Amino acid sequence: MNSAQLYALASSLRPGETLSPAEVNFIIQRELYKVEHKGHEGKHMVMFLIFIGVLAMLPSTVKLWRQHHPTSYRLVSMGSISLIPPYFALANKYYRFVVIWLIYTVLNLYVLYLATRQPLQARTPRRVYQWFALINKLSYGVFVVGFVLFLLSFFNVAPGLTDTESFLSLCMLILFYGLYFGLMSRDLVGLCTDKIAATLGYSGSEQHLPTKTLPHDVCCICGDGLGNEDANAVREPTHKLSCQHVFHATCIRGWCVVGKKDMCPFCREKVDLETFKQNPWDKQELFYVTAIEYMRFFIAFKASDSGG
Repeated sequence: MNSAQLYALASSLRPGETLSPAEVNFIIQRELYKVEHKGHEGKHMVMFLIFIGVLAMLPSTVKLWRQHHPTSYRLVSMGSISLIPPYFALANKYYRFVVIWLIYTVLNLYVLYLATRQPLQARTPRRVYQWFALINKLSYGVFVVGFVLFLLSFFNVAPGLTDTESFLSLCMLILFYGLYFGLMSRDLVGLCTDKIAATLGYSGSEQHLPTKTLPHDVCCICGDGLGNEDANAVREPTHKLSCQHVFHATCIRGWCVVGKKDMCPFCREKVDLETFKQNPWDKQELFYVTAIEYMRFFIAFKASDSGG
């Protein structure tokens, strides 16, 4: 079509108006876009409904996969979570993230090295749990800061600041750091707890029973005394589960809350995780854990999408 025909077509869509060349070009491009994408609205709605359905089914699907195929779940999860984000960060020259990821990875590899040594050093289990408890708190704190900043941006609390693209980018960056490193920590602590439990022998895997009898004055998670009779035992508060097994409060909290184990480490009886909620911040952590699991799904989805 020549310019006169294009102008006539645009004028028929905007009758009674005098149109500039730029306006004519905009109207024509818009109509071409409508023709090209005709019928896509229905497809988008179907995709949106599928997306909502996947989100609704995700928690139960992940739980079933983790319960029935723990090895494949761990390999796929840890592999995708550990390697995909730094790969894309390096490809897009996000060197700050790459540096932080390298430092974090080196520190956690050292902790994993300590957790897998045989014989296990006496204080290693406690140090491992304390390390991951610290990382869990830090990543959760970063997530909360990012979420609060996002709310400030969403409601535009300070016009001129919270409505800028740079402020929103900062919010997304902080949220990502809190979720990503929290996710990596929860996967690594699960691996460390399994290795430590198998080495100590007081706690078996989910498929096997413990290989050693648990004395009444020993915490089977760290292998130290509970302080009842042993003068050299660790002096700290203890926690008794409904199955009547007693542990150091720090150890059982690290096992159940940080390590995502909803069972007694010795007898495998189910544990009500609500008993470990010490304050309102602990209760809000459920939202954080849910966000972490969704992030796990999206990273894995990105991996499969890129591979295709």
